[in-house]
Amino acid sequence: MFKFIHAADAHLDSPLRGLAKYESAPAESLRNACRKAFENLIDLAIEEKVAFVLFAGDLYDGDWKDYSTGIFLSRQMGRLGKNDIPFFTVAGNHDAANRMTRVLERPSNMKMFSSRKAETIRLPNCPVAIHGRSFGTQHVEKNIAADFSAAEKGVFNVGLLHTSLDGREGHAPYAPCTAQDLRSKGYQYWALGHVHQQEVVSDEPYIVFPGCIQGRHIRETGPKGCVLVTVEDGSVSGIDRCPLDVLRWVYCRVDLSDASDMKAVLERTRTAVANTETSADGRPVAMRIRFEGGTTVSNELAAYPERLEQQIRALGAEIAGDELWIERVEIATTGKLDLNAMLDGDSALGKLLEGILTLPADPDKIPGLRDVIAGIRQKIPSEAFGDDSPLNLDEPQTLERLIDASKRMLTGRLLTAGEMK
Repeated sequence: MFKFIHAADAHLDSPLRGLAKYESAPAESLRNACRKAFENLIDLAIEEKVAFVLFAGDLYDGDWKDYSTGIFLSRQMGRLGKNDIPFFTVAGNHDAANRMTRVLERPSNMKMFSSRKAETIRLPNCPVAIHGRSFGTQHVEKNIAADFSAAEKGVFNVGLLHTSLDGREGHAPYAPCTAQDLRSKGYQYWALGHVHQQEVVSDEPYIVFPGCIQGRHIRETGPKGCVLVTVEDGSVSGIDRCPLDVLRWVYCRVDLSDASDMKAVLERTRTAVANTETSADGRPVAMRIRFEGGTTVSNELAAYPERLEQQIRALGAEIAGDELWIERVEIATTGKLDLNAMLDGDSALGKLLEGILTLPADPDKIPGLRDVIAGIRQKIPSEAFGDDSPLNLDEPQTLERLIDASKRMLTGRLLTAGEMK
């Protein structure tokens, strides 16, 4: 009997998205979250006395700004080395984009598989054959699993691969292949990486995505970590999900149906936040709050979203202090006022409101919008529009969300002003 750990997608020194501008968030803790999660991985390996660690790509997150990332990794490999635990990895798409990885010498107990062809490594003191191949470039669009050799007899065979498999939402289609392609090799376990959500694709044989070890933005909610695999008599006898994350991302939905005033809004928010916070298992929480349901205060909420967001952040600070940070507040409520009354007639307010409500959701159908976006791009640093940014203007969904939020805000302010007359 022996155990091994399967992990992937550490993205060492990658920042957590959406919290950097939040003044009360602890910048140092957020900046080091991925490192701390990796330290937790090494702690687990030593504690469980595993035979080896498999890491299925994306140790890094693009080029390092300095050598501290490589030195940190060497220090962690040294901890494993003192306990005679080897570390096997393949380069993923982010690793392949990193130039500094080719400069530093790798620790002696760390083996990275070749990118030129699939390799097989046999462990001297454990009946295991590990088959793997790295990315040679950032964009690998062919099925590199096809080059892996067939299973060896009399040993436990593991395939180590960074892949999107047959496609997963939110992940680029790198090294595409099917579960049947992997089964055809005859291995007992496939250790995959690239997909940040944990998933057991198959148990005959085991084909597993362990997910990332630390969530970095709101699309990576819930526990993040690795899997601890137990092997007995040449077969997998158990898989344990082991959380490693040091901060947890949570999506909190608050139903405001029939809420009649701001007092009710805050009371329901308090209850929802307190209930959701318990799912973090004692970890600090980065939370996005989404207001839903039909309510007469919908227009008031939409009219001044920044003011509302500060109210909710103050409430979060009251509930959990420094252990909770509100990343964003989304307003998706529906109003209960009779808009027809305001839209009828020839009043200037009614015509303006009609113009706002009939604004197309499609960005390309709004005259002049593309010119406005081009002007914004020239004034704001390019990194503000990255893949993980809420302002990724290359995604149609981002523009649609911003258009919808603008319509809600303008409508809310007009209706609120109309109610006060």
